[in-house]
Amino acid sequence: MNELLSPEKVAEIVDAHYPLGKPVFCKLIRRGFNDHYLVHLEGGRFVFRVYLNGKYYIESFEDYAFELELLDHLHRDNVPVAHALSLVNGERLGRVGTKQGERAFALFSYVPGVEADRESLTLEQSFRLGKTMAEMHLSLNRFRSRKGRYRLDLTYLVEEPLRLISAEIGKNSSGLASQEEQAALAEVVEGLGPIDDLVATVEQIDCSGDEFGLIHADMNLGNVRFQGDEPWLYDFDHCGFGWRAYDVSICRLLPAPQGEAMLHGYESVRTLSASERGCLATFSTLRRLWNVGDMMATESLRGEAR
Repeated sequence: MNELLSPEKVAEIVDAHYPLGKPVFCKLIRRGFNDHYLVHLEGGRFVFRVYLNGKYYIESFEDYAFELELLDHLHRDNVPVAHALSLVNGERLGRVGTKQGERAFALFSYVPGVEADRESLTLEQSFRLGKTMAEMHLSLNRFRSRKGRYRLDLTYLVEEPLRLISAEIGKNSSGLASQEEQAALAEVVEGLGPIDDLVATVEQIDCSGDEFGLIHADMNLGNVRFQGDEPWLYDFDHCGFGWRAYDVSICRLLPAPQGEAMLHGYESVRTLSASERGCLATFSTLRRLWNVGDMMATESLRGEAR
């Protein structure tokens, strides 16, 4: 379980660790895969993140530092992302003591603009989002770090979520899962179709080029803000090494015209191989499995019982 810090405590941390002045306003805006707070300073708005401890794909605080280095690289390479600001000691990652031990934190630039949804996303916004994703992937080909980060391979994408879901479905009446929850999870697995076929499709991707590399790993419209038609990307806390087509498969979750516009935008910068294109539908399906398993694992870190 991870203690939820009060907005007053967060304001104290920002005041003590960042050369930006004393916050004039602070509030919790989301407790999800991490805890996020909106912070108002005289110099503008920022987003403060306190990372959840215990994620099964994070080995140490070094993994968080990797993410922040990656964002700094993208920011300097003119890819529009929310990036972390430096503390007074020059680092980007800080630590705060809690009842359950130290937790990592970072302060991010605030991305103004609006979130688009399936209904409001325009063709031009779709095209530019695809183009920005491709520019991000090409930029990340040039990123180097001595720190470690996980690989979103078939172990994390398929095996681990299936293990978590199967354990939940298998609980008896004395377990925490209700019959309704068990049935819903079983329906998720059944809706995927033959898992072996999905895995075989992914394994056929030709990775002789840059098909496998650093990716955002949680591309969805909730992690994008538009300033007019220009997209800005944020929430890279799932970033890691994975198939580029996994990011691109967001196009399959959109209405057909927007999805095609996004693909055109992407391929105006980086051409997808035939095997990558053939795997977009598969990755779109596997995203559902990964998302459910990831959410289940994170709920326990927040102290939430199913």
